[in-house]
Amino acid sequence: MRKHRHLPLVAILCLFFSGFSFTRGQQQPVIEVNKRDIVFLVDGSSKLGLTNFNAIRDFIAKVIQRLEIRQDLIQVAVAQYADTVRPEFYFNTYPSKREVINAVRKMKALDGSALYTGSALDFVRNNLFTEAAGYRAAEGVPKLLVLVTGGKSLDAVSQPAQELKRSGILAFAVGNKVADQAELEEIAFDSSLVFTATEFRPAPLQGVLPGLLGPLRTLTGTTEESKRDILFLFDGSANLMGQFTAARDFLYKVIDELDVKPEGTRVAVAQFSDDVKVESRFDQHQNKPEILNLVKRMKLKTGKALNLGYALDYAQRYIFVKSAGSRIEDGVLQFLVLLVAGKSSDRVDTPALNLKQSGVVPFILQAKNADPAELELIVPSPAFILVAESLPKIGDLQPQIVNLLKSVQNGAPAPVSVEKDVVFLIDGSEGVRSGFPLLKEFVQRVVESLDVGPDRVRVAVVQYSDRTRPEFYLNSYMDQQSVVGAIRGLTLLGGPAPNTGAALEFVLRNILVGSAGSRIAEGVPQLLIVLTADRSGDDVRGPSVVLRRGGAVPIGIGIGNADITEMQTLSFVPDFAVVIPTFRQLGTIQQVISERVTQLSREELSRLQASVTPLTTPVVSSKRDVVFLIDGSQSAGPEFQYIRTLIERLVDYLDVGFDTTRVAVIQFSDDPRVEFLLNVHSSKDEVQNAVRRLRPKGGRQVNVGGALEYVARNIFKRPLGSRIEEGVPQFLVLISSGKSDDEVEDSAIELKQFGVAPLTIARNVDQEELVKISLSPEYVFSVNTFRELPSLEQKLLTPLTTLTAGQIQQLLASTRYPPPAVESDAADIVFLIDSSDGVKPDGIAHIRDFVIRIVRRLNVGPNKVRIGVLQFSNDVFPEFQLKTYKSQASVLDAIRRLRFKGGSPLNTGKALEFVARNYFVKSAGSRIEDGVPQHLVLFLGGKSQDDISRYSQVIKSAGIASLGVGDRNIDRTELQTITSDPRLVFTVREFRDLPSIEERMVNSFGSSGVTPAPPGVDTPSPSRPEKKKADIVFLLDGSINFRRDSFQEVLRFVSEIVDTVYEGGDSIQVGLVQYNSDPTDEFFLKDFPTKQQIIDAINKVVYKGGRHANTKVGLEHLRRNHFVPEAGSRLDQRVPQIAFVITGGKSVEDAQEASMALTQRGVKVFAVGVRNIDSEEVGKIASNSATAFRVGNVQELSELSEQVLETLHDAMHETLCPGVTDVSKACNLDVILGFDGSGDQNVFVAQKGLEPKVDTILRRISQMQKISCSGSQLPTVRVSVVALTPSGPVEAFDFAEYQPELFEKFQNMRAQHPYVLTADTLKLYQNKFRQASMDNVKVVIHFTDGVDGDLADLQRASEELRQEGVRALILVGLERVANLEQLMQLEFGRGFTYNRPLRLNLLDLDYELAEQLDNIAEKACCGIPCKCSGQRGDRGPIGSIGPKGIPGEDGYRGYPGDEGGPGERGPPGVNGTQGFQGCPGQRGVKGSRGFPGEKGELGEIGLDGLDGEDGDKGLPGTSGEKGSPGRRGDKGPKGDKGERGDVGIRGDPGNSGQDSQQRGAKGETGDIGPVGLPGRDGVSGGPGEPGKSVSVSWGLGWGGL
Repeated sequence: MRKHRHLPLVAILCLFFSGFSFTRGQQQPVIEVNKRDIVFLVDGSSKLGLTNFNAIRDFIAKVIQRLEIRQDLIQVAVAQYADTVRPEFYFNTYPSKREVINAVRKMKALDGSALYTGSALDFVRNNLFTEAAGYRAAEGVPKLLVLVTGGKSLDAVSQPAQELKRSGILAFAVGNKVADQAELEEIAFDSSLVFTATEFRPAPLQGVLPGLLGPLRTLTGTTEESKRDILFLFDGSANLMGQFTAARDFLYKVIDELDVKPEGTRVAVAQFSDDVKVESRFDQHQNKPEILNLVKRMKLKTGKALNLGYALDYAQRYIFVKSAGSRIEDGVLQFLVLLVAGKSSDRVDTPALNLKQSGVVPFILQAKNADPAELELIVPSPAFILVAESLPKIGDLQPQIVNLLKSVQNGAPAPVSVEKDVVFLIDGSEGVRSGFPLLKEFVQRVVESLDVGPDRVRVAVVQYSDRTRPEFYLNSYMDQQSVVGAIRGLTLLGGPAPNTGAALEFVLRNILVGSAGSRIAEGVPQLLIVLTADRSGDDVRGPSVVLRRGGAVPIGIGIGNADITEMQTLSFVPDFAVVIPTFRQLGTIQQVISERVTQLSREELSRLQASVTPLTTPVVSSKRDVVFLIDGSQSAGPEFQYIRTLIERLVDYLDVGFDTTRVAVIQFSDDPRVEFLLNVHSSKDEVQNAVRRLRPKGGRQVNVGGALEYVARNIFKRPLGSRIEEGVPQFLVLISSGKSDDEVEDSAIELKQFGVAPLTIARNVDQEELVKISLSPEYVFSVNTFRELPSLEQKLLTPLTTLTAGQIQQLLASTRYPPPAVESDAADIVFLIDSSDGVKPDGIAHIRDFVIRIVRRLNVGPNKVRIGVLQFSNDVFPEFQLKTYKSQASVLDAIRRLRFKGGSPLNTGKALEFVARNYFVKSAGSRIEDGVPQHLVLFLGGKSQDDISRYSQVIKSAGIASLGVGDRNIDRTELQTITSDPRLVFTVREFRDLPSIEERMVNSFGSSGVTPAPPGVDTPSPSRPEKKKADIVFLLDGSINFRRDSFQEVLRFVSEIVDTVYEGGDSIQVGLVQYNSDPTDEFFLKDFPTKQQIIDAINKVVYKGGRHANTKVGLEHLRRNHFVPEAGSRLDQRVPQIAFVITGGKSVEDAQEASMALTQRGVKVFAVGVRNIDSEEVGKIASNSATAFRVGNVQELSELSEQVLETLHDAMHETLCPGVTDVSKACNLDVILGFDGSGDQNVFVAQKGLEPKVDTILRRISQMQKISCSGSQLPTVRVSVVALTPSGPVEAFDFAEYQPELFEKFQNMRAQHPYVLTADTLKLYQNKFRQASMDNVKVVIHFTDGVDGDLADLQRASEELRQEGVRALILVGLERVANLEQLMQLEFGRGFTYNRPLRLNLLDLDYELAEQLDNIAEKACCGIPCKCSGQRGDRGPIGSIGPKGIPGEDGYRGYPGDEGGPGERGPPGVNGTQGFQGCPGQRGVKGSRGFPGEKGELGEIGLDGLDGEDGDKGLPGTSGEKGSPGRRGDKGPKGDKGERGDVGIRGDPGNSGQDSQQRGAKGETGDIGPVGLPGRDGVSGGPGEPGKSVSVSWGLGWGGL
């Protein structure tokens, strides 16, 4: 929305009276304006015709007839225009209405040949609204212009119209149907001031007259403040938390300037949030001191919601009413001043409409996150909305709102420049380094020539090379000085050759958008100045077309090696392109570029657009089906947006349609996923929109072979939209991130044999693999990074747009497919396993282990040995087919997941039928047709209950060699019937004895795929370590929490865990303890050395029972008696120690301390809670959240197996890092803690655990322990808390070592809402780190409730953050976060824990993050790639109670209490004022006829009639008598103090005074005189008396010194 901060007051009031419709319009006072100067500018062109001109002339005369024309009221001037302008008379030409009307009626048409309205508007502004023409500029009289025109101007009107508004001239426009309506609206100050007559005839113009006269005559300013009622309705919700003082001070100052008194201005004050709190009604505080005292004491109302609609409705119903002191019924103007700082929670449209119809005039103060579109529903025009940059700066709006409320004119408006958004896109690659200062100087000079301001020209700067970096956005700086300062601070981005195409696309998607300050939606011209010194590394044509279509105007400036053709291609028109040889020549083109930017108006751009032939996209119209098969795995994820963009651009070139080109997209990683099929979208826009919504599916493997097979068999089919049967060319565009994890050759051959033409693109992959897939080697494209994909556009389009079906078939026919690569040791082996009740879980475990041993000895591969597995009992349970897994590792992983199925009776015949029909067939991966040996290995544990003979014969006749394996319970004859060879039947007493027949079975395969192992050595699995070591002690709840039958399920679960974890060659020890109120040792770690012995011991455990379960005692028992060397623990040998607790209820004593003690000893505690125990209790027992599990009942334990096994497997593979030399080295970390919360509720309210968790985390991470290379020094951790709102960044505190008092600053962020996670958030962090030391380790921890922007943009920003030197980006999911696993693609630097999501509700989240920082510090400062964290220590005892805190601040006012009972009767009050007149009583009886009344007084003199026609001029009259002298004028104001005058000449000497006869007072004692002359010697004295003897004692007193 445009911010109308500087609109002239008269303009806003004119808009109010002309465009605001009142239901009570008749009751509103119509106050005639005192003074105004009006110019009528009349079309006098020859095209208008004499009849039309005369009608216009009469219309103007009628308008003037109805105005108060006097020199001290309204003055009028009239001018005609066509190709020139002719003033008919000026403001000071005629002093009376009669003379003015006579002059109008005598006007003759100018009859000009052309119509130049723009020049005429400039003429009026420069020559008529001047003091020489009689305009009263010194008095500030409003300036009005009435344009009457009947045609479209031949020159531009936009700039002159803007200049009118800038000069404070209020323009009205009157036109006919021939006139250009858009042009009239551009000239008029507002669209409501445009009046259109069907034609210039008397009757249609008469219809326009009333509408024009209203705003033309209505008040825009008065000499004194009149009566008015003003309601100040302020947002009192949490939006103003911490900033209410600024709003309250603003309100105080506004009211202080109003003439508040009962018979003048009355004021009411209210706050609103979820409801309305009335602070004062109109009739309560009617004197200024009272209302100001009330405002001074106001406190924030608070409230969760912001119900603006409810507040408007409440104001109309209960405040703007007579009972509340409003004088609305007396016709007094009613004003509403509304402060809104957020988006409303309810609808405002209906209450806003009702408020308008009631006659209330709204003014809105828009602050913070208020929705402009919502506010515009309330006001008659956007001009009534004043925008505060921030709440602390709301005081800047005080003069404007006061002037509006008092209706006082206060001078000319601030100038409004032509609006433009200007973006500089600067080449920041290494080739620019030497000229970068000159480049910055050029940009600075261009900016200095622009009128920068929020409502004028906005500026942004973006730097790019092979990546793009926004330096600042269009809304970052709103004055020229700030922009220039930012430009001076630019530093070179660096990087290889520039990718201008990608940068253009970045600007369109990230800069020319409303959130970045662009006003593109308002039609403001968007200018993009591209400065580059090299040829682009990618295609610029496509992005240039998209950019221009998006409304941008690019101007290309090339320097040095830049390509002139490229500059012309990207420029809006080729003439805009400029190329200079060196950077020094930039100064020579600066003036040209500045003028071009200044002069490019909307009209000029429209003219240029019409003159330029639009760039057409080469469209291919022939039929074709194109399928994009794209890599969506984790390795492709960071650059997935480039894949998406490539598809979008290619589609843009194709003639997409249901009958032309059809498009489908399939993603793949571990497995394929259909995004959309060929028959889903029938237009280009639909396809491109679907492509833009693509997100990477994730997955670790890149199985190209499986994806090709899926596409061939499922996508290129007629029911799914393919027209392959109609001969339409079929294309597959494969985009892969690396070498396939499975075999591709067979799938590629199958695809091409279908008639599909594959085109392949891959990143850093073996060319040989691509050639196998592609239609031809020339259609193989390899790139180093997906950023290079734009360079392949044309290369891909050539085959897609030119190859015909015939050419494709010819190329396919010439392709020589190698014969199936069947090696000498190839074989297809299917294991058919009895999983019925007779075999039991133990039997399946032994069979599974045996099959694993056999497979490890086979040479598994697509062209070697293929493996298939299925189980059966009464039904068949397929596990995987021969084609499913291509490597030994994947086959072994699948076999390890086999679980007992159960069921009866045993239907072996049914299973054999299923195998013959579904496994030994080509579609399942069997190579039976290629002569590869086929083997069936059947494991049986009982006699079949159905017929086996029929399908045994089928299998034999098909050439399938069958081997039979059974225990003592089988019918050997039955097995021999199936195998038809007694030598191929192997029996054992029990399935645990299967290893004894391993060699015989392997040899029975012949040479098929067997790789014999050395005697006694097992071939290790490639996917797992060769040997596992662990000491595991199970602690089982044996109380009544589990009943006897349930306890057996627990034992079965434990047995299954041991059976699965313990593989051949592993060194695993197991112990088991059962407990109720006290523990019972079942067996110790040292007791049983083999897996079978351990399983047997588990199965022999007897249910203990008991009323209570004391888990604490059980854990303490494990610590003292099991995890000790005497019990067999190998803790001192660094073997992983694991305690595995399974409990069915809460412990009678808190077990947390016991668990921590065990953990501190080095034991990892797993805890499984069943039934009557909550997750929190389980979490206290477990070492951490990853080892805590809970299920609802014992039957669900089996579903938990996979999750437990995976975590257990990780625990057993933890290894310790080697020690490193202790070298003292300083390590300093800078950590940004950010968060977002963009829901309807404030994140601090919605996420209850956020504040305490943040405090705990900040305390924890600021107390990092020593790392391996820091010696005695502790790492220094500085933390900054910062987040991003839609209006800009909010920082709690800058980088500092955390102190508790800083937490209050974080809490102060509650006042802002919402906080968002977009690419700009990560860029904010990037800019923040630039202010810190380059040597510090940089880490971001961000709490999120989900993405608010495009994920692809976030991924780019994350990559930029990483390249900038940030070590880690760690995301923590808030409560109810959606798609956290997908968000984890943004993370980096988390090491081996990258796939474990962190959530706010994790019990030890602070420890987890502290460990993460510890590992990051080790890697960054010490060069240690991995670190094994020590076990967490015990939680300390609860501390002593701290001292009582100081009293807190006063809380918010509470909710009203319950209604009290009736109080005591008070003393009698004083007599009230006389009440309103009551209702009329009943009609009385008719009285008798009265006496005649006296004659009434004379009535008021009636209104003057209309002036009659001018009569004949009479004879001159005699001179009148001399008038009486006028009264003396009021005393003028005291003048200013004058300057000090010059010193006057010396005056004459005065007369001598008379002698006084009185004696004066005695004077003061004079100064001592000089020493006199020595006197004469005196007479000699006589002899003295004899002396006496005297004893003298000396003493020393301090006082005498």
